[in-house]
Amino acid sequence: MFIIFIDNLAKLLENYGISIKLFADDVKLYLKIDNVNDAGRLQVALDLLSDWANEWQLSVSVSRCCVLNIGHAPCNVNLSIAGCSLPKCRFLS
Repeated sequence: MFIIFIDNLAKLLENYGISIKLFADDVKLYLKIDNVNDAGRLQVALDLLSDWANEWQLSVSVSRCCVLNIGHAPCNVNLSIAGCSLPKCRFLS
């Protein structure tokens, strides 16, 4: 039953050019950020995720969320879900 719910979210985010990975009840959103417009698209995706969860009366475990920066370029983008700022993790490739 959950797959039916989550499939709608996957299609919604893909319409905005956001790549996603789904596993059980976990969702990973990702996007290569080259400029401020890309960061804005990712924030829109996070807002859509939050709105979708509210619509389906589901909760997002914001305390288990973070922003993962992969690479050497610094990530100076502040992203949030439902008004809660997401902590940043760093991974050097």
